[in-house]
Amino acid sequence: MKRRSAGFWLQVVGIGHGAIGAVVYRDVFADMAANRSLVNSVPGRGDRAAAFWFMAAAPALWMGGRLLRSAEEHKDIPAQRAAGAVLTAVGVTGTAAMPKSGFPTLVGIGGLLLRRSLRG
Repeated sequence: MKRRSAGFWLQVVGIGHGAIGAVVYRDVFADMAANRSLVNSVPGRGDRAAAFWFMAAAPALWMGGRLLRSAEEHKDIPAQRAAGAVLTAVGVTGTAAMPKSGFPTLVGIGGLLLRRSLRG
């Protein structure tokens, strides 16, 4: 059986991040939709800002996963190693700041990448 790539799992995290955000912030998005204007609807702080930035991470995670899959398919070891280092660093920092979050997932994916890329 073929193992799933780290890029695949990062894409899954991106999709999950969007789904979780849509549920957790559904009241904020409902309020934003009721105002019927996206322009200038997100302030610098508060619930709307938190919802916006939480959701902005979802496509970035998915895209990072897609690019990582390409690096894996083309055996670009330096790109995989860099992605592993960044994901691990962000995951460790995020876990320290917010232990009850999804950041440990990034530590796992980053660690997997580092292990595989250092062996390769």
